[in-house]
Amino acid sequence: MAEFIEVRATIEGHERAAVLANGIFRAGLATSIDIAETPHPTAHHDEIAWELTLITTASQAPALERHIRETGLGSPIMSRPLVTNPDTLPDWFDAEQP
Repeated sequence: MAEFIEVRATIEGHERAAVLANGIFRAGLATSIDIAETPHPTAHHDEIAWELTLITTASQAPALERHIRETGLGSPIMSRPLVTNPDTLPDWFDAEQP
């Protein structure tokens, strides 16, 4: 089983996304939170949509997903395990750079 889980949710409106991210942060439900503008998932083009990418522990993932659902924003939630191999370097690491 993976130790960490990546959870993504798309939220309409910057303020709603910020409030949700702040609540997640204050509840200690994620080890990392990233907010990025994303194409609109619905027909509501008057607001910008924001994708929250959250990293959490496997044990905290159910509570994090529940917290997102309880906001009542109706955002789809996607989760996937982050599998790492401690014996290999990350893809972004280039050992040839000075």
